Amino acid sequence: MTPTVQALDPETFAQLRRMPLFLGLAEDDTRILVGSASVQFYPDSVPLFDRGMPADRLFLVLDGHVEIFLDENNRRSILEMAKSPAMLGEAALFTDGRYANGARAAGHARVLAIPAEAFRTVLDTRFDLTQRMLATMSMRLRGMITQIAELKLKSAAQRVGGFLLGLTESRDGRAVVKFPYDKRLAADYLGMTAESLSRALQRLSAVGVKSRADNVVEIADLRQLHDFCVEDEE
Repeated sequence: MTPTVQALDPETFAQLRRMPLFLGLAEDDTRILVGSASVQFYPDSVPLFDRGMPADRLFLVLDGHVEIFLDENNRRSILEMAKSPAMLGEAALFTDGRYANGARAAGHARVLAIPAEAFRTVLDTRFDLTQRMLATMSMRLRGMITQIAELKLKSAAQRVGGFLLGLTESRDGRAVVKFPYDKRLAADYLGMTAESLSRALQRLSAVGVKSRADNVVEIADLRQLHDFCVEDEE
C-alpha cells in the first residue's frame, strides 16, 4: 500500500509555522525550505522508509504517530513513537546518507515529505537555518534520553501512567484518553510485554485509573496520577 500524496495546502502551511523548526521564521524563509515538499498520509503499518535505504527525503510529523524501529536477528526494537512536531530521517541532510533505522505509520500518520537535495541546497547558504535544524535535532535527542532514563528508573506502572498523561494536554481534573495505536505496540514502546501493561493498568486503579473497552482509559485525577509517576519507588 502506498501513501496518499497531496500538495502543501494553506492550513498545513500555517501548522508548520507553529512548529519549533519554523516558529518565528519569516514566511518567505519557510516557503523556501518547504517549497518542494508534499503532504503524505500513511495508513497503519505502511513504511515511510526502511533501514539502509538512500535518505532522499526528510519528514516532519504533522498528525498521528510513526514507529521508529530497528530489526536485528529477527527481533524488532522500537526506538521511538514519534508524533508532531518530530523531524525524521535526519540522514537526508548528508549527501549519500542512508536511513539508520526503519519508520512506519502506527495507526496512521500524516507527514510533510521534503526532498533532501532541495533542503540541503538551502542549508548550504543559510547558516541560521542550519542552526535551527540542529536545535530541533537536539530537542528530539533530549526526549529520547529522557525515555531511556524512564525505562531504567521507573516501574512498569509509572511508565504506563506517564504514557497516559502524555495523551492529554490537561494537567488537573479528570480526563478520558484513548491509546492512539495498538496496546501491544504501546507495550513494546514502553519496554514491557502486553501482559505487563495489563497488570500495570490494574495497579493504576489504586490512583484512579480505569481501563475500559476500545482502548479507552478514564483518569479520575490527573494530578494524583502525575504525583504517582514522579515519586521514587522502593
